[in-house]
Amino acid sequence: MGKVAVLGAGYVVKPMIDYFIDVCKYEVIVATRTVSKAEQVIAGRQLGTSISWTIDQVDSLEKIIKEVEIVIVMIPRSCHSAVAELCLKHKTPMITTDFKHPGIACFDEEAKKQETLILTELGEDPGLDNMGLKQMIDEVHSEGGKIIKIDSYGAGIPSFEHNRNPWGYKFSWDPNGLMRSAVSPATYQIDGEVIEVPAKFEHHRLVDIHGIGTFETYPSNDSTRYLKEFGLDKNISIYKGLLRFIGYCNTMTNLLKIKLIENTEKKNFENTTYSQFIADLIGYSTTEDIKIKFAKSLSMETNDDFVKKLDWLGLFDDVQISINSGTNSNLLVDLMLKKMAYEPHERDMIIVHNEMVVEFSDRKEKRISSMLNEGISYGDSAMASAVSLPPAIAAKLILKGKIIRKGVCMPSTKEMYEPILAEMETLGFSFKKEIIIL
Repeated sequence: MGKVAVLGAGYVVKPMIDYFIDVCKYEVIVATRTVSKAEQVIAGRQLGTSISWTIDQVDSLEKIIKEVEIVIVMIPRSCHSAVAELCLKHKTPMITTDFKHPGIACFDEEAKKQETLILTELGEDPGLDNMGLKQMIDEVHSEGGKIIKIDSYGAGIPSFEHNRNPWGYKFSWDPNGLMRSAVSPATYQIDGEVIEVPAKFEHHRLVDIHGIGTFETYPSNDSTRYLKEFGLDKNISIYKGLLRFIGYCNTMTNLLKIKLIENTEKKNFENTTYSQFIADLIGYSTTEDIKIKFAKSLSMETNDDFVKKLDWLGLFDDVQISINSGTNSNLLVDLMLKKMAYEPHERDMIIVHNEMVVEFSDRKEKRISSMLNEGISYGDSAMASAVSLPPAIAAKLILKGKIIRKGVCMPSTKEMYEPILAEMETLGFSFKKEIIIL
């Protein structure tokens, strides 16, 4: 019997806990700020234990890490280094679904010295996208092909059936994560030329996802860092982006423009209505004709889609703001969660889609690897399963001695990605592959 610690009990952890307890028969400690969330996920099963814990409780964290064989980190990036330091101190493997960011990559030398593994990028995006992509890359290289272009997309959006609000979006993961990512830059490259994108929503385009539909895409994170990781030529084109329903990117651009997405300045919202908040945001002292004034401040008509979306959300209402204090983003998230959360019967969908153009001595091909998976009505969301099952499978492989790498790694070797993808396929998450001769 293995013993696992899961730090965090947010939107996506339930399938992981179910897998550890019901499939692997592991003991699981779920440590989180809100114990009721952990208890709900554990659902009275004897192999599960909930613990009240916050990142500042270092002694409690160390005690947990000493008790278990592996730690799965499902809490924000700002907490990762503190967890990594203790995992390395006790030579306990650590897994995270987040990017291999500098704050965790810096532990590589120490992890190798301690002969300990910190495994990153094991969610949906990053995670399934990169594992599927690396599998394609290795196949092409084994066949003697030359990769000249890669486009890789990920999405977590409402299913076509349940895309039923003017925003074309609902939350299947932490909405505060969306607000943080909205202000982060992105990088990709075309024929070896690096394109740096500080305002990524303004850099969107339409893309047809073969066999699925047409979406907007905007660049995510830094695509160029995968060149070395995946053994790719420096002069290729590589783009990694997110997919959304059409209209999403202009909406996000406008939210940023009026500073409705603002994560730093904390405000007092007591005795303030939403309409007063909007009036203050655009520099007006009264709320009279606030919708007209707001539209005019952005050089829009009152029937503009963006104005209608904010109206639907309730931002022009003469109603007391429901949180006492917070940032503009906190206020926006609070409203969004009231209207843009999934109902129990509604399904989300995840899309992971990789395309590459490959040259051989006698031909040129487009290779496509595509995954679409919908959530279960009154059950787990597709996003929850796609994010939390890959790290759960990886944890099992580590505990069984099937993954022996040390240091700070991504699942970019066959030793790791092949068994993870193979088991994910048995769980309904499979790539459909196609080759088109160009």
